[in-house]
Amino acid sequence: MVTCNECGYENHGRRICKRCGAPLDLSAEKNGISIDDLPDMSLYEVNKELKKLIRYFDFMRAQYSEYEFCNQKLDFLDKKGYVPIGVLIFGIIMMGVTTWLSVLVALRAFKLYNGLILWLAMFFVDGLYAAVAYSRSLKDNRKKIKKYLGREVELAKQLTNYYNDYGPCLLEAKYTDPRILDRLQSIIKSGRASSLEQALDLLFEDSGRTKEESADYLALVASRQAEFGEKDAMVFCSANFFGAYHKVGEKIRSVA
Repeated sequence: MVTCNECGYENHGRRICKRCGAPLDLSAEKNGISIDDLPDMSLYEVNKELKKLIRYFDFMRAQYSEYEFCNQKLDFLDKKGYVPIGVLIFGIIMMGVTTWLSVLVALRAFKLYNGLILWLAMFFVDGLYAAVAYSRSLKDNRKKIKKYLGREVELAKQLTNYYNDYGPCLLEAKYTDPRILDRLQSIIKSGRASSLEQALDLLFEDSGRTKEESADYLALVASRQAEFGEKDAMVFCSANFFGAYHKVGEKIRSVA
């Protein structure tokens, strides 16, 4: 919670005071409240609030899905880059043809010198092709990173504004993907958790993930957004981080 210096109103997940509109000092808070700040609530109250959250954030389900997709693409491009499969296939074929022609010339004509020249020539052509293909793939890689990062930041802004509009929220923004909320509700309904904090612990345990992994990944996402020039938008956990996957073909809904 952030207390407004002007009127004393306690705000949650906002950049300006809900009561008086004064700018807030967010240095002491990031991405909503801590789980330690949650009020004491019965499981009935927690489940009731989760239902409200699911109904509210379900409207942005497709945005969460695309946000997740952009992050997956950026992870791939950062770690492995992008090389069209056709480049690899053509390169392998050309190397095979080069070797076959070289051996054929050397064996049939018994002119090792001529075969070596042909092999070197073909090898040079292969090398030139590989260099050009690699250069183009790097250029394409940079264009794709810019494209997906720009879209990710745009979606992060939408989701941040939508989260702030909810007002005081039971959960931090990073857990508001509807599929994550569904998982939490399912855990509580099953009777395995006696509190929301315990439900969050079971969410990580069931997925085989740790909170440290989550924090490291969200820090990576935040650093990417900062490099793009966006420092105010929040970051959100992907549903597939916890083994909950989005449906293919979900349509984006406008929040305007």
